[in-house]
Amino acid sequence: VSTQSTWGKLKMKYIAAYALLALSGKTEITAADLSGLLTSLDCSPEQQTVDLVVKNLQGRPIHEAVAEGLTQIASLSLGGGGGGSGAAGGDADAEEKEEEKEVSEEEESVSMGGFFD
Repeated sequence: VSTQSTWGKLKMKYIAAYALLALSGKTEITAADLSGLLTSLDCSPEQQTVDLVVKNLQGRPIHEAVAEGLTQIASLSLGGGGGGSGAAGGDADAEEKEEEKEVSEEEESVSMGGFFD
């Protein structure tokens, strides 16, 4: 089983609970520790998931696991921006052009005479 598909099966609450235990200074986190924390937070932990989290994170510094997760998130394609709004009346277009002109004038007055160009 690849790491990426394994992590995809985990629920965030299990990983967050493990991170809380690690950040509290606990160095040897067991499945019982993780289950106990989740139960104290009114969660009903699934033992299979608890075991999987402990197996994959045990002995690893939590900051390394987080860094690995961030690199995986960075590689995701999250799609483009939203679509444009529907067509507006002629007055809206005139107002929009006026706003653009005002913004341009403001930008020119703040440009510091080309100092940062």
